Amino acid sequence: MVKKGILILIGLFAIVSCGTKSGVNSQEEIRDYKNISFKALSPETVASFQNNKKTTQVLVEPDNFVWGLSVVKWEGKYHAYYARWNKKYEHKGWMTNCEIAHAVSDNAEGPFEFVNVVLKDKKTTGWDLNNSHNPYATIAEGKICLYYIANDIKDLLKKDGIEYPTQDWFENNRKPIRDSQRIGVAIADNPNGPFVRSEKVVVEPDNEKFKKIAVNPAVIYQNNQYLMIMKGDDLKYENPFRIQLVGSSKNPEGPFEFKKKPVYAKAQTEDACMWFDQVMNKYYMVCHVMGKKDLALFNSEDGFDWQQDERSVFMKKEFVLSDGTIWKPKRVERPFVLTNEKGQPTMIYVAVYDNKVNGNIAIPIEYKKANK
Repeated sequence: MVKKGILILIGLFAIVSCGTKSGVNSQEEIRDYKNISFKALSPETVASFQNNKKTTQVLVEPDNFVWGLSVVKWEGKYHAYYARWNKKYEHKGWMTNCEIAHAVSDNAEGPFEFVNVVLKDKKTTGWDLNNSHNPYATIAEGKICLYYIANDIKDLLKKDGIEYPTQDWFENNRKPIRDSQRIGVAIADNPNGPFVRSEKVVVEPDNEKFKKIAVNPAVIYQNNQYLMIMKGDDLKYENPFRIQLVGSSKNPEGPFEFKKKPVYAKAQTEDACMWFDQVMNKYYMVCHVMGKKDLALFNSEDGFDWQQDERSVFMKKEFVLSDGTIWKPKRVERPFVLTNEKGQPTMIYVAVYDNKVNGNIAIPIEYKKANK
């Protein structure tokens, strides 16, 4: 009986402690984020990225640019949804030739193995005929809700009398295409799909709180409602000035009611990632403040009124390597923070551009207790 009891205790410990191989485990409750740090990358990991070679912590593809992902844990496996497009379209292809792919791994840091394409770039019906980008997945009410952006260009095509654009048309119409970007959602019963796309646009500019675009959705399900942070253009400026607004809905397809007050009004922001920390009973957001060399951290008591956290910089846009050197890629964007069952950070994924390679890198999050 003693041995049996010990085995049961060991089994229970294993269940409670499951998560990432490294970083914060579910036994450790973080009371603040002051002492969060990031596991150093090995020089070999950086070399793999720069040589466009997929490995643990590195998600790249030989024929495609990869940019931004979202990860959910489902039945013990980690499912990544990421944006990709053929390299022949160059970096600008993100806006017109992008699809959303799905890959799976036994570990949060990967390596992730490609499974299927869940949202194509070219569709035959629906509001979202062209493009699928900015994936953001959340598990809610037993389903996977995959939020994304696409181009609502039906009126543009009708005006020009064409059914679907050529590449020349894309090149000649980038500004109106940019302003046609809208948010949708596709819902599935399991990670492989099929994902059923929303019949209507989920979020579009209302020209009262924001204008022109609705992009970069970050969505969580908390307190029986869907909470979204998204990016639009500020009404006060003639030229594009990006602001992030927060809204809520009882349904995944909306309608979302947005607050007029921006998440942060002092500078342009984008690429939000949001979570709810059950231990600290607060909402948190990491985002890119444009023009800054770091990813900023914000918090909120209710999910609507946001302020900069005491730890204002969540992570610098650079990486400390295990040999003590610093790697500063040309671009570090699209942060996504994976949390454990208590809503505490365990992994951050970022989109990186360097050495003519576009891809995603996973960095385990560590928590070092403060010295007393």
